[in-house]
Amino acid sequence: MEGTLTNAPARSASAPPRAAPSPSGGLAFRLVKFALAVALLPLCVGMTQGVAIVFDAMWSHITVHQIHFAYWFGGGALAFAFVTALLWRPVVVYVFGHELVHALATWLCLGSVSNFKASTTGGSITSSKSNTLIRLAPYCIPLYLFLAAGIYLALNQWWHPLSAYYHWTTATMGFFYAFHLGFTLWSLHRDQPDLKPDGWFFSLVIIYLANLAIFALLLGFVLSGDPRNAWPALCTSSIQGWNHSYSIYLHVSHSIHTFYLQFANR
Repeated sequence: MEGTLTNAPARSASAPPRAAPSPSGGLAFRLVKFALAVALLPLCVGMTQGVAIVFDAMWSHITVHQIHFAYWFGGGALAFAFVTALLWRPVVVYVFGHELVHALATWLCLGSVSNFKASTTGGSITSSKSNTLIRLAPYCIPLYLFLAAGIYLALNQWWHPLSAYYHWTTATMGFFYAFHLGFTLWSLHRDQPDLKPDGWFFSLVIIYLANLAIFALLLGFVLSGDPRNAWPALCTSSIQGWNHSYSIYLHVSHSIHTFYLQFANR
């Protein structure tokens, strides 16, 4: 299965026409993005450390009541593994969500969408524009997870309190989080045209950072037992992550400067 994003009138946004290469897929542009991806590696390490610090802090202070939500979340993830391994692999559901996120990102960028297609063999849309956000959005945004969380929050706010069913919500989120991770890894293992214009390395770095942010949100949502802690968990992990990243950048710059002085003095 390959999701294809096409640019109107009839050319692939992720595979520029041979006669006139698109700047977004040009060699020079991809080299710049490769260099940017290398520069973002310390940020990846630092943000990972920041999320790990928040996870450790939350887990070390977790209560018996709160840990049940983590178990329900894990149970939902295991349920997805069971369904895909023994019953049915919901490829068409993933493809539909994948192309829908492409479409939503296109509309967000004030573009237009037509020819929406989704099936078990693949999917495609025709869009009036293409950029990094539009191409990588499906790999970064767990659509069904956000829908599950959004429905819970909306009903809890405007219908009646649903705290008694919070464990079912976390189980559903665990199912769709595993759905997102599983199918994202599966699709990245294939020759995805969405990643080619920006380069595989740059695309993977952006996808990693985006999914790390999603994981930080989930830590606050699930482990605390209160969805209001999702945003603070993301903010705290981001601050901690930037502090670690800044230290890494300083260390790298100092090492480069020392190496340059040693080389210049020879």
